[in-house]
Amino acid sequence: MISFDDFFDKIPEVEYFPDFDPKGEHGGVRFDGIKALCYEGAPYKGMRTKVFAHIGFPENTENAVPAVVLIHGGGGHPEDKWIKKWTDRGYAAISMDTTGFFPVKKTSSLYEGNSQGLKRKLVPPFYEDGFTVPPDNSCMSDCHLPAAEQWMYHAVASVILAHNILRQDKRVDSDSIGVSGISWGGVITSIVTGYDSRFAFAIPIYGSGYLKYGLSALNEIFRAPDAVIWQAENRFTEVRMPVLWLCWNDDCFSLNGNSMSYLETRKNNRNTCLSAIHEMRHSHYDGYTPEENYWFADTVLSGKSVPEIHAEFTEGTVKYSCSEQVKAVRLFYLTEKMTYSIHEKNGSVNSFMDQNWQIKDLSPEKNSAPLPDNAVGRYVEFTLKNDIVLTTAYTEE
Repeated sequence: MISFDDFFDKIPEVEYFPDFDPKGEHGGVRFDGIKALCYEGAPYKGMRTKVFAHIGFPENTENAVPAVVLIHGGGGHPEDKWIKKWTDRGYAAISMDTTGFFPVKKTSSLYEGNSQGLKRKLVPPFYEDGFTVPPDNSCMSDCHLPAAEQWMYHAVASVILAHNILRQDKRVDSDSIGVSGISWGGVITSIVTGYDSRFAFAIPIYGSGYLKYGLSALNEIFRAPDAVIWQAENRFTEVRMPVLWLCWNDDCFSLNGNSMSYLETRKNNRNTCLSAIHEMRHSHYDGYTPEENYWFADTVLSGKSVPEIHAEFTEGTVKYSCSEQVKAVRLFYLTEKMTYSIHEKNGSVNSFMDQNWQIKDLSPEKNSAPLPDNAVGRYVEFTLKNDIVLTTAYTEE
């Protein structure tokens, strides 16, 4: 049994390093106001650990602001453009390095999704006797070790501690803090929501629960017997906050896992929703760019309800509805059951669906339409008046 109870009441001591603050402009984005810091993470093999992070606040913090913990994906590091996306919208944001990397030089573009100028080592000025770095992303290969020696344990603990840092900051509304992660960060988000019930909302991007049922090559690592302790769905009954499962409909995290996660967590909160974006692609940039991220957080924190959508496939007909007016409705379907293999698609070689989506426009003014006879797998996409995309779960007959 894994427990993180020791971390919820722990307020880590934060040390700022202004010489490593991102400065200037990169890719048209100014990073002024983002600060570099370290805090103490979970103990590792009898030593204390340090976690490197960036934190940002909106320009006007006269009143307590909402906030979000941001978790990078595989090969990534704190993403300053992602932080700015949130601070420009009035949120505070903290993004930590979950793999033990620290900067070794001062540069404004250092943390933009690459490891140039970073080392998994406590170099000056971060070095301190008795401290080490947490473990690196093991792709679940360390699950046979004691829990406190596994990468995922340290990653989840670092998120909980970052949440604590935000909660004790007087500039932050502690009841309005969310969490979002991209790719591997989406996996961590899916897991941490089952342990940290204090989050006001969650946005896992690409990664989800039910990964052992996934169809891509990536999902094979979640089928290992030792990995069962990190299957997010084990604790979905504890997930009470609204969740936006945001994903690409042809991703290396196959859509069935996101759909199952959506259906299970929606049982506890009707504001939980699924958004499977056609032609989204997979990257940090592609993950944090969709407006669905920020619309969802704003909607939830404003106390409004996410639109109710529904689709039913029966007797050669698709029946569909949305609780508010929509701009467009489309049926996405496959003519055979979804399968994956490693091949070239979309200009790259990766683990992709073997099939291509068939798309049929449906009338926004009606609530039913004939279902193609050869539609084996299917879901319905609703585009709201504000261009936000919501989708029903993918199902196969």
